[in-house]
Amino acid sequence: MHYIVLDLEWNQPLSWQSSAYRQVGDRLIFEMIQIGAVKLDDSLQIAEALSLPIAPTHYIQIHPRIRRMTGLGPEELAGAPAFREALEQFAAWCGEDYVLLTWGCDDVSVLQQNIDFFECGDIPLAPLCDIQKLFAQVHQLKDRPSLKKAMEMMRIEPDESMAFHNAKNDAWYTALVFQTLPDPSAALEHVQAPRSLIHKPRKSRARSAALAFPSVQAALESEAAQKPACPRCGRILALDGEYVLQSPDKYISIGKCRNHGRMLLRLALRADGEEGQLLMRCSVAPANHAHIAYVHTKQFQAQQRQAQQAADPGTAEEQPTKQKEAAS
Repeated sequence: MHYIVLDLEWNQPLSWQSSAYRQVGDRLIFEMIQIGAVKLDDSLQIAEALSLPIAPTHYIQIHPRIRRMTGLGPEELAGAPAFREALEQFAAWCGEDYVLLTWGCDDVSVLQQNIDFFECGDIPLAPLCDIQKLFAQVHQLKDRPSLKKAMEMMRIEPDESMAFHNAKNDAWYTALVFQTLPDPSAALEHVQAPRSLIHKPRKSRARSAALAFPSVQAALESEAAQKPACPRCGRILALDGEYVLQSPDKYISIGKCRNHGRMLLRLALRADGEEGQLLMRCSVAPANHAHIAYVHTKQFQAQQRQAQQAADPGTAEEQPTKQKEAAS
């Protein structure tokens, strides 16, 4: 029996609203783009190393963060085999009578989801065992350490020519940590079970508590109205035009988030009889094309009314606006 240390790299959708994610996201969240592995001989010395790039077929555009971390992009993956062919090559390279080892529990889950999605269950692989869990147990650590931290503890210096977050390099470093364990065979006690991977979307709607203001104008100019936050990432939204009246007590506008696109902003006002003030609530939710078109139409109509009133001030007295009705 010989030990093989495995590490994987994977891509993710550019956006959880992307067409690619909407098509396959319920079955494939992370698409593998590299298999890295090292094979240890009978004396636990590194005998062979393998790096297999994988061409993505669904999340084709590499996420910028993934490219920064892994250095993998269209150029590096050009001509690479699809997942099934890469997995077949890896299984053939492993040979027979071997044990697969990984650092942590993420790789086994991503690998299993890709195997299930691409229907590769007929390609036999040995179970994966967790070196990280054994390392934490041996050193009596409360929390599982990162690979870098484990290397620091064992005084293993990284090679300047071998960057982290490359599957082959990380597998190599993991093997070096594995060599320091007093009883490497104890890793066999930590067989990993893959967990189900699902995307839990962040909150898509937000509604503020009621805020008190002396007038409609004060409410519209308040920080709550002018600097609303994206409900998904918390980034301050850039207003796409002014608030316009939708009904006597409701104002609407559109805000833009750099990460999550346009949001529909709603301000609801009601009089507070006891205090003599206006109470305002602000709600933020993703905007669709109909919302955007509707708000832009209302904004255009408001601009036309303002231009008409500027040209003929008398019309302002003859045709009171709904804004005045709301403020009264």
